[in-house]
Amino acid sequence: MWAHVGGETRRTNALDLRETDVSAASALRAVRDPGGWLGCPEPTAVYDVVGVLDGPREVGPAALAAAARSRGYDAPAAARLATVRAALAEPLPAVRGLRAARKRLAVASADIDVRRERVERLGGKVAALRAAGEMDDGVRDAHARAIAALTDAETERFAAAETYERRREEARAVRDERERRLRLADEERRLEREAAAALAAAIRPSYERAQRAVPEGPWRDVLALARVARVRAPLVVAGGPFERAARAAACLDAPVVLVTGGMPARV
Repeated sequence: MWAHVGGETRRTNALDLRETDVSAASALRAVRDPGGWLGCPEPTAVYDVVGVLDGPREVGPAALAAAARSRGYDAPAAARLATVRAALAEPLPAVRGLRAARKRLAVASADIDVRRERVERLGGKVAALRAAGEMDDGVRDAHARAIAALTDAETERFAAAETYERRREEARAVRDERERRLRLADEERRLEREAAAALAAAIRPSYERAQRAVPEGPWRDVLALARVARVRAPLVVAGGPFERAARAAACLDAPVVLVTGGMPARV
């Protein structure tokens, strides 16, 4: 990495800024957003876990798993976990038009009732006129038009019923898909726990060796985690047990930027 500090440009993997006013937060911003006074490789995913060392920290399975991934370890369930995540990332189908289809069917059904009643009423008039030996062309034509209108209404109701049933099937399919995704979300959480446990177990021997290679004291666990992780961007060390930046870089097996402690800065 290189840093433009105090009017000069330094190229080093062990930068000591404890005699300057550079804080952990500003150093972190410089690492995250190169192009300013600090030039370095882009941080990888594990940087979220070990990028800033600003005090003692408990190291759990999730942190060990992140370190293991940085070193290329792969959990047994990784393929299935990727499949589950891909399925959960797919857009959920939307149900459109169910309410409109229900309303259309209700309107069509009501229209049939009205038109059937009109056909029956006019049919009664036609029958009565026929029985009396009389006939009114207006009544007969009105009856014929009513029958035709009833036929059209029945056709519309059939189409409305088909559309409504189709929309109901789509709604059921979406409900089934939501339930499936709830099960997948449960499976994702289970697989994540299993993957973290497997990765943590795989890297634990290396982590325990790293614990023996870093200074004793309250910082030991988090320093061991940083040592066992594979990072590209410089670690920001705020405080800690190191007197010299070169010693910190050698101990952590990574480039470092040392700043004055006392102001917590999380990644």
